[in-house]
Amino acid sequence: MKNIWTGKREKRFSLFPLIIFGAAAAFVLISLSGSRSANEKYRQSGIKESISRAAALCYAAEGAYPESLDYLGENYGVRTEYENYTVHYSYAGGNIPPDIIVAPKMKG
Repeated sequence: MKNIWTGKREKRFSLFPLIIFGAAAAFVLISLSGSRSANEKYRQSGIKESISRAAALCYAAEGAYPESLDYLGENYGVRTEYENYTVHYSYAGGNIPPDIIVAPKMKG
């Protein structure tokens, strides 16, 4: 807009670029938060799946499901992240698949 006394254009501060930048920053932060949550669930399901596969392999090789998670670790190389996850392995019998629950530990 021109100043009527000087004839020069006045520079005005526009909020539009600031609003666009704020919206983009918020979108990036929300996306990062969602991807971290998805990655956590992927890792959690991967641990459960590796334990289930090792237990099935043990059943196929030895004719019975293992009684403990430690047996799978010693004989079948199962590794879990005990510092980040709580793993519940419930043995019900030699010919019954174990109940496996993997949950993230509470931090704080």
